[in-house]
Order: sequence, then C-alpha cells, then structure tokens
Amino acid sequence: SEPMLERYIEKCVIRQVYLCEQLYEKESMLIDRLAEQLDVCPATIINDIDKILLLLKERIATATHEKHTYQVVFTAGSSLSELTQTIYQGSYFLQVLYQFLIGERSWQKISEEVFISLSKVYTIRTDLWRFFEEMGYLNEEQEEVEIPEKDFRYLLLAVMNYLGKRPEKNQSFIEQACEELIQFVEQRFFLRSYPEDERQIIHLGIHIGLARSRIAPICFASRDKEMARQTPLFQLLQQGLKELVVSLCSNEDEEFYIYSLFNSRKYQCNNLELLQRDFEVVYRNHIHRCPEMLELTHLLQNRLGISEKNHLLFEKALLPFLRSAWGDLQIFQTDRLFFLYPSEREMFDQIMESLGLWANQNQQMIRWNDNLVRKLTILLSLLPDAEKTEHLEVYIVAPSDFKYLYYRQQLEEMLDEHFTISNMIYHQLTDVVDDVFFCTKRMILCDASLYQETLQTKNTKIYPVTFSTVSSVILAINQTLYQRVEEIFATKSN
Repeated sequence: SEPMLERYIEKCVIRQVYLCEQLYEKESMLIDRLAEQLDVCPATIINDIDKILLLLKERIATATHEKHTYQVVFTAGSSLSELTQTIYQGSYFLQVLYQFLIGERSWQKISEEVFISLSKVYTIRTDLWRFFEEMGYLNEEQEEVEIPEKDFRYLLLAVMNYLGKRPEKNQSFIEQACEELIQFVEQRFFLRSYPEDERQIIHLGIHIGLARSRIAPICFASRDKEMARQTPLFQLLQQGLKELVVSLCSNEDEEFYIYSLFNSRKYQCNNLELLQRDFEVVYRNHIHRCPEMLELTHLLQNRLGISEKNHLLFEKALLPFLRSAWGDLQIFQTDRLFFLYPSEREMFDQIMESLGLWANQNQQMIRWNDNLVRKLTILLSLLPDAEKTEHLEVYIVAPSDFKYLYYRQQLEEMLDEHFTISNMIYHQLTDVVDDVFFCTKRMILCDASLYQETLQTKNTKIYPVTFSTVSSVILAINQTLYQRVEEIFATKSN
C-alpha cells in the first residue's frame, strides 16, 4: 500500500487521538484491549490517557482510573472533532507541513510560526522530504517538490481539518453559498443529511478549490468524469451550482472537484425506506454500472468467504469504501482512526492482497488508504461466519438430572440460533473444563452450587446460574455474540 500521512504523524499523537475517540464513544475502556490494538504496553496507554486528561482538562467532566479500566466522561456539548483537533495541534509534523503547503519556504520563519527550535524544524524537514519522496512528489534533479493539484488540495484539506484551521479570508457569502448547495442536495436526494463535521469538510474543501482554481487548474481522467456524469449526485450538484447567486466554480473540472467532496463524505437519513433507496441508487451507479468495481466486489466476496445471506451487509460496508476511491482521491481522505485486533489482521491482509490483485489485472492506479481498509476490515469481520458460529457450544453442569433438564429446556427456548447445546451431561465443573477434546471457544452454564471462578480460561466462559437467574444469564450469552458489533456502532453521533 502507498505511504500515508498518518504514518508520518508522531505515534504518540495518533495514539492519543484514537484513545480520545474511543473514550468519547464508549466512556469506559479496557486498558489491556487498547494496548493489544495499538501494540504497546498498558503503561503507555495509561500515560497517553493522562496526557489527554491534561490537554483537554476543561472539556472533561469526570475521569476514573481503576486497575483494568479507564472511564472518562466529557462535558456536555463537547464536539469530538474539536477534541481531536486539540490533540492533533501537538503534531509538529502536521504544523510544519501546513506552513509548507501554504507557501512558506523559510525554515527560520516556520520555526517561529510553530514555536520550535530551528534544529527541530530541520529534523522534521527530513521526515517531510521522505514523505514527499515516497509519494513521488520530489523532483530530485531540480530539488523541488511538485504535488499534483488533486493531491495538493486533498492533502491541504486533510491537514487543515486535522489542525482545525479555517480559511484566512472567511467570506460569509461563500459560506452561505456552500450551505445552500449542501441543503439543495439534502432536500432532493432522499432527504439525506450531512452531519456538522462532514459539512465543515465540504465547506473547507470548496474554499480551498476557490483559492486554488485561480492559480492551479485541476483535471480528472475522462473515464472518472464519464462515471460521475451518470450519477444523480453530480447532476444535482450541476443544477444546484447554477441556481446559486455566488459562483463556487469556474469550469466543469471544478464541478467534478466539488462532486468529489460530496461523494466521499458520510451522510445520514432518519427514514429507513429513503436510506435504502439512496443506497440502491448509489450502489447501482458506482458498482453495478462499473464492470471493474463489480469484479472487485465479487473478488472480495469470494476471497473472504462472505456468505450469500450476508451479501447486503457486505455491500453496505463496501460501498462507502469504493465510493471514496473515485478519481483516486482516497489516499488523503480523513475519517476517525481505526486499529485492528490481532484476530482481524489476517482479513486485512486478504483485503489488501485482493485490492492489489484487482488493480494489476485491471491496470488501475488507485492508491488505497490503510485507515479506510482497516475500517472496512472491522465492518466485514462483524458479519456472522457460519463455520465459526457452528462451534459455539454451550455445556450444562448440574448436580441433578432435574436441574440439567430444566436448564436445557430454558436454553432451547431462549438461546440464539448460532449456538448449539451439548448432549453430554456433566455433574462436576472440572469434568468439562479438563476435557482435552475441547479446542474451540465454548460456554458453560453451571449451577451456582458447583461454580468455581478460577476454572475460567481464555476459551471457556463459565456462567453460574440458579432457577431464578437462568433466563437473564441466557440473554447475556446471546448478547456476547453481538458485543463486537456494539463496540463499533454504539457511537454518540449515530
């Protein structure tokens, strides 16, 4: 995969942004789980969270650190983008890159603007040059940096969005025109709604386009234009741009640039039927009418073993990812940060391998964004796998046949279809735990009189039950299957 901006941002800044995003969503986090995801020791996680608490102290209502968990509650009305921007502002790499992109070439002046020593600026310049070289922007013969206009705009947009920068000449009539264009699309395209953070990115992107179009024209490949022209979104934007009092673009290529801003952003809809129709129209235009994308969809589905019953969920996870690849603009697309558990890394490798294979076969030069591939991996890993769920067996340990039959009857009535109940009858917990034939994950329903907490292992979850608690325990067992789904989707924003 191509080098990406986030690989050059200081690792501690990336970790702290990710931790902030996780705490904002879930409030309480397991330190060991975070350490596993970020591939650091638990002490580093604690140290990072302590730095977040110091940096954002005015936005934090309560913070509690227990042995294995950290709980942080942010003050009411705190915006996640403002919190992460405060952390990103601690990145000297981003600050120096921003100065360079807005035209500053004196390293002395950059050191004064960023409030760091000249020697520190020169250290960062080395990283900056390595980034430009890996991206193919460095013309070594002339010792100049030459960034293609599409990349320049999206790189500047990403950096300004990370740092919370706004246009220096913030003209209210342009802001109003941007808002009118967004509302024009929202009202006419299945009542979709762009959240505030996404609106800000569209606003900022249009400002950048207006400023750049006077000095550096943008251009898109003819096949990308052809694909965009057939989409209702592009047609709507063309119509909306004509109706504005203020001109937001000067030619058709600039219209394609504005289309790219809308096309890559997330949106919501509070009507399920309209959301489904929106999805069908966008999927048809971006995938069904594009033979190469349809081929990629089939390749991924086959390589990852996605079953037919999960096809719709697979399409819904894949569409935003492929949509953002239009015009080869995905490389600097901004989103929340995503990190994988070790169990998810094999799927990530399979996806990257499939994308590379497809690109070679179709002579496509798309540069994929690692963070968005990780996001796709996490979403696809949530899809139930028929082979895996067959092995989730539940065993019953009970002191009498009556209790065994009672617990079994409750399980048969209430247990989710993805579990199976063992026919073996166990009267001692040690009998089932010691059995050498068990190598898969399993769950044990154990009468409270026989329960021993110390016998629980990584692959064995033991639930103590009584006649009165068995119903609520079975509900909890069902819930474990969907725990990872909730971790990803139980966000404050959605």
